[in-house]
Amino acid sequence: MRWMLVVTMLAGLLPALAPAPARAVDLSKSSAEFGPEGAWTNSCEIDRMTDAKTCRLLNYRLFDEGGEVGFVGLSVIPTGNDYHLFLTTSQGLIENCAIRVDRQPRIETHIATINMCMFPNFVSGRIVDQFRNGSTVLVRVNFLRAGRRDIDFPLNGFSRNFEEMLRNLQ
Repeated sequence: MRWMLVVTMLAGLLPALAPAPARAVDLSKSSAEFGPEGAWTNSCEIDRMTDAKTCRLLNYRLFDEGGEVGFVGLSVIPTGNDYHLFLTTSQGLIENCAIRVDRQPRIETHIATINMCMFPNFVSGRIVDQFRNGSTVLVRVNFLRAGRRDIDFPLNGFSRNFEEMLRNLQ
């Protein structure tokens, strides 16, 4: 049940780390609402204060490293006229991140902070096309003091859930 501890930690950390108004993970959600590990899930809700609909697409992976359980998550969130891809982790200060879909060239970002990297312009930068047509995405997180971590995410189910999110936003 170590994964429940990690999901609980995820729920406690992410709201403070995510930039407003976009949020990588809503802490008010229970771990069951994040869906199964390694599967793309989308969720939309109405902000009670502004009555605006907010949506996100989420996938997460758990890892066990010598008794320490952690997570790495990917979130696609609409922001203004585009979407951003957020990479969140349980491990600490991040220097930079990179993603690589199948054998495509890697895409790197230095937009990083504690527990999070952001890849802006997900749709206009054509990253979404790679996600729609690919089978896996490899993410690399370079930590300031703790080395690096590579995690693979499956892309099956991404296109269907992304299209469903787009429909929900209309």
